[in-house]
Amino acid sequence: MLVKVFGSAVFGIEATTITIEVNIDKGIGYHLVGLPDKAVSESSYRISAALNNNNYKLPGKKIIINMAPADIRKEGAAYDLSLAIGILAASNQIQSKNIEDRCGSPSKNPNNPDRICWT
Repeated sequence: MLVKVFGSAVFGIEATTITIEVNIDKGIGYHLVGLPDKAVSESSYRISAALNNNNYKLPGKKIIINMAPADIRKEGAAYDLSLAIGILAASNQIQSKNIEDRCGSPSKNPNNPDRICWT
């Protein structure tokens, strides 16, 4: 199942919307594409621990995550919430109704002020 969630990349005082597409399929692996740095690539460990501590599970299937636009470097752990929400929705552990109307960033989205952001 393909799920699309949103986050924000902050550069100085400007923010850019990052689209995070999560697909879970048959197989094994955790593949993160879209120019992530090492901290973002290591998010699977933080997300797995957070999900386990909240009675959710990281699916034992192949997880492919695309972070777009690909030309912007994604840095730090700020994307963990968006990635976790995408994984939970794609694995049907949470309802994904209207999930594309929300973003997983603690900041307001200047590109779409109508989009609701998690805190």
